[in-house]
Amino acid sequence: MCCRRSQKSNMPYSSFVFDESLYKIIKFLQPTTFLDLGAGAGKYGSIVKKINPAIKTIAIEIEKSYIGKFRLNDLYNDVWNISVNDLIKPAYYDLTYDVVMIDDAIEHLKKSDGINLLNFLIYRTRWIILQFPYRFLQNSVGGYHSEAHISVWGESDFQTFERTRLYKKETQRLIVLKGFLEEHIAIEDVALLMSEYEK
Repeated sequence: MCCRRSQKSNMPYSSFVFDESLYKIIKFLQPTTFLDLGAGAGKYGSIVKKINPAIKTIAIEIEKSYIGKFRLNDLYNDVWNISVNDLIKPAYYDLTYDVVMIDDAIEHLKKSDGINLLNFLIYRTRWIILQFPYRFLQNSVGGYHSEAHISVWGESDFQTFERTRLYKKETQRLIVLKGFLEEHIAIEDVALLMSEYEK
């Protein structure tokens, strides 16, 4: 699973509209561990290493062919060829992460699976950053069924979490959730980094 695909190249594609803000947010949060769910072409592996090469990066990518094609082992410290749903298994219960990135991935899950995943991760993270498309239609692409969008997400889906507001730009939506492991940074401090979208 990954992000959207470019209509021209049939390649995994992650929207760039929030890239500058995401860079600022990740840098501000100063993670020592970073989990990228649905790494696709490895965009966030590159971004995080530019921020600080010492950050331990982990990619989850369900499509084995993407791992070699996009050289994910060169971009991340660890690459797990599993479904994000596999995280909710006893083998992963005791793992924790500073920042979890879910970029153009949650809409590829059944709604119930996405909600279960967020509730599982909120106990095990400091921060969860979600970016997802709004009204962007996509079915299977190039024989990859994991690329199909099968759930719709909106602001009301995150009401039970401590969070920033939902930011909107073009077809993309961005929201940041505060996990139970964060003890020092307030959600308001993260929201200040997104002040340009408050107008």
